[in-house]
Amino acid sequence: GIAENNLFLTLSALGLSYSLFGERLLPVGTLYDPFVNRGLDALNYACYQDARFMLIGTPSGITLAPEGGAHQSIGTPLIGLAQDGLSSFEPTFVDELTEIMQWGFCHMQEDGGGSVYLRLTTRALTQPDRKMTAQLRRQVLAGAYWLRPPSVNSELAIVCCGAVTAEATAAHDEILEEIPGAGLLVMTSPDLAYQDWIRAWKQRASGNFAARSLFGRLLDPLTPDAALVTVVDGHPATLSWLGEASRRRVYSLGVETFGQSGDIEDLYRLHGIDRDAILNACAAACLNK
Repeated sequence: GIAENNLFLTLSALGLSYSLFGERLLPVGTLYDPFVNRGLDALNYACYQDARFMLIGTPSGITLAPEGGAHQSIGTPLIGLAQDGLSSFEPTFVDELTEIMQWGFCHMQEDGGGSVYLRLTTRALTQPDRKMTAQLRRQVLAGAYWLRPPSVNSELAIVCCGAVTAEATAAHDEILEEIPGAGLLVMTSPDLAYQDWIRAWKQRASGNFAARSLFGRLLDPLTPDAALVTVVDGHPATLSWLGEASRRRVYSLGVETFGQSGDIEDLYRLHGIDRDAILNACAAACLNK
């Protein structure tokens, strides 16, 4: 139905079953991603009470293009970043989702764990033919991995998240003609990657100068003055913090205004998150060194 606040109240009640009755339930709730906002008060108090549940918001961003602006989510990635007690992910591929859901059901049962929010897409995406290695799994669950690693001393990387990975991949194919060593980084969880960076930053501020974040280590092949072009089907601030985290120039693309009805391709072009917009940002990054 359309009673999202009631959905969150139900998830909260079911998610508190262990503390109330000693029996753990693993509730999963699904809703339109833009309507996460309708139940924020109940969601916040559910996390405050340490309720454990998995929340699925789909479709993400403006991929529900034909239904107009009311059904297009802009700020939900920022909710995932900011909400305490809720680990948020935005996987691109099915093998990522498999690992994340397995981790999520364990996280919901652990001491010190919490709830999980998955921002998913219904957009059909070409799936990679690859083996989920132990290293790839660790990086997926930590928040980021190289889909196409950069060469040593590369001066550019494209960073993408979720449904818009298709456009980022297409732009990367073309940019390789001019910058052969450019990398393509996929963010599976801006939330966990951000938390990891903040932990490392606080450790360094306390005197542990050797502390490094996953994101910092991933960017080691890039030159210190390399540029990052980030793109997400959501608010660009979701990934703009990567510039501060890596002390590199960042050009952040995303959706900042209410959408219109239309095809995904048309709206991606309108909001500047299509292949050409990514290429233009890459060109600007290379020119403005």
